[in-house]
Amino acid sequence: MTDFGRIVTVLSMVLGLGVTRLLLGLVTVFRIRRESPLDWVSLAWAAILFTIQLQYWWAITLLPSVKPTFSFPDFIFLVLLTLMLFLSAALMLPSRSEDEKNGLRAYFEHDGRYALLSLTGFLLLAFLVNIFFFKSSPLSAWALTDVPMIVLPVATFFAKSRKVYAALTIAYLPLVAWDVYIS
Repeated sequence: MTDFGRIVTVLSMVLGLGVTRLLLGLVTVFRIRRESPLDWVSLAWAAILFTIQLQYWWAITLLPSVKPTFSFPDFIFLVLLTLMLFLSAALMLPSRSEDEKNGLRAYFEHDGRYALLSLTGFLLLAFLVNIFFFKSSPLSAWALTDVPMIVLPVATFFAKSRKVYAALTIAYLPLVAWDVYIS
């Protein structure tokens, strides 16, 4: 197995756990839908996170064409990046029906919104990967999309008003769609 083969195996295992965790959260939300009201904001962020997870999984397959060899610090950095996505997935949706008894909105406001901080961490680290691994200019067109994608989740986390964090969520959706389109 090549260096990249070992790296992509570890990253895919952790990423696969994150995708699984997010999907199990959706199953939990589905199972308790009769007792607890759904909330579109947390479901929108879950969809955004799922999209970002798939994009990242696709992007790691491009790494050997850009960087043929990897050092141990490179590996640690990539693992940290992947762990940030796992943490986001683990926090985004409830994993037990007991966590959801007050509704998905209450879960998101009390616990789920912390996923947005780790998502911001992932996006910030990914910004650095684009600069150092892919040798992209931080002044290029992708940065115009990445900067608001980094700022809006943390702004949503700190927003106290439902109207404000809902508006920030709506503003984020076209950014993700554009990011998928250009990548």
